[in-house]
Amino acid sequence: MKNIKIYILSFLILFVSFACDETLDINEDPLAATSADPNAVLPFVIVQYSARKTTELGTRTMDVPQHLSSCFNSPASGPTTSFLTGNTWGMYYTQVLGNLELVEADAREAGETSNNVTAIAVILKALAYYELACIWEDIPFSQAINGSEFQTPEFDTQENVFNGVVAMLDDAMSLIDAIPAEGVFSVSTGDMIYEGDMSLWRKFANSLKIRVLMLIRNQDTSVDSQLVAALSQPYISSNAEVAMLEYNGQSGQENAWFQLVTAFFGPDNESTGTHVPGEIFYNILKDNADPRYDLFIYDPDDVGPAPQGEGAGSFGAYAALTNNVIRGDLPDIWFLPAEITFYRAELALKGVTSDDAQEMYEMGVSQILEFWGGVVPGAVMTLSATEITDYIATLPDLSSLSNDDALTAIYEQQYLETFLRPIVAWNHIRRTKTPLVPPPPGAAISTHLKRFTYPPDEIGANPNTPIDKDTDIAVWFEN
Repeated sequence: MKNIKIYILSFLILFVSFACDETLDINEDPLAATSADPNAVLPFVIVQYSARKTTELGTRTMDVPQHLSSCFNSPASGPTTSFLTGNTWGMYYTQVLGNLELVEADAREAGETSNNVTAIAVILKALAYYELACIWEDIPFSQAINGSEFQTPEFDTQENVFNGVVAMLDDAMSLIDAIPAEGVFSVSTGDMIYEGDMSLWRKFANSLKIRVLMLIRNQDTSVDSQLVAALSQPYISSNAEVAMLEYNGQSGQENAWFQLVTAFFGPDNESTGTHVPGEIFYNILKDNADPRYDLFIYDPDDVGPAPQGEGAGSFGAYAALTNNVIRGDLPDIWFLPAEITFYRAELALKGVTSDDAQEMYEMGVSQILEFWGGVVPGAVMTLSATEITDYIATLPDLSSLSNDDALTAIYEQQYLETFLRPIVAWNHIRRTKTPLVPPPPGAAISTHLKRFTYPPDEIGANPNTPIDKDTDIAVWFEN
């Protein structure tokens, strides 16, 4: 992984993170050029995706899974037609997918020596389409980013998008497997995640495939054979393989969570209370004497968490997230090994695999504690090996619990594992119903937020845009 060192790009991303899009025509080519140098375009795509995801999805939707009590411009309390939906939609379709389409087209034309570039572009496209479908359910997919043929693309169902994403990830892994031994295009400059290490990109692709299949499985257990096969292939299995974008913390090259604090509130999160933990998140950590409590929660006066929907910018009235996690050099985390390990524990309990559920459960907790306890770049607070092993010893024996209670124990750890990753956390509470998250007080909807409404500009530009469903209606994958 590498720190962000592209100064012009850093200035650009700081500007666009808080700007409103002029247009949402997703099939209009976002670049004037008809080709793209991957070492120039991939950094733009990766940084733009990261900054928009943290500022617009993170700091405005993390109250939905209650990692945060309250967010800025949050749609949780009812239907949203704010600039949040338009900016996010535009970022994914134009700045990410539009640019990646050009990178992929050039790389495919160049042949096998550019298989690495093609694979990276396909993996990032798959990630973007997957997340778009998680946010809006039905989205342009099969006809998207093809303005010459489809000026008003039709919307594919979430189920079809997810299955299409799985096929894209299989294609990417096949491309990686077919990379020739010599003459391969060097993408180490543009690849800000793995510096051109395609064995790690292959693991990331397979890990994403498992993530998507777990959502499909909520409605269609026929994918169990695909899950078992994917788990037999290399995936992100150690903290040395984490997919993340590192920030060096210098001015203009900082994590956007921290940028929001310093731009509008004060020097750091502990003194301003800009980002405060939700009651559910706070109580799970404290009630279980979880060692992550001190890593994540700043509450020296034991004032406790803010009530749901309150507390953002509280300036000490409630507990805050620590400067250990809200800091300029906090990486944007895309995939951690504990996610797969907890899936393995869950699938073992459900009889899908022959894994030892207890072993996977304890291994997952160990992996995530080790990551936040010191492996995460720039950590200012750490956990000792003894603190980790002592906590593992307090975990319940799953075999002594009912199957439902054992699953709940695993789901609770999965919930904690998703910390500060907005879509992963949101998907988790929709998929597992653990923990149970009520609607915000005084909300206009009957549950927590289930979906976004389509951007008004997209509705006006594309007659194929579906009629908005109420934001408390579950998306397809949710039981």
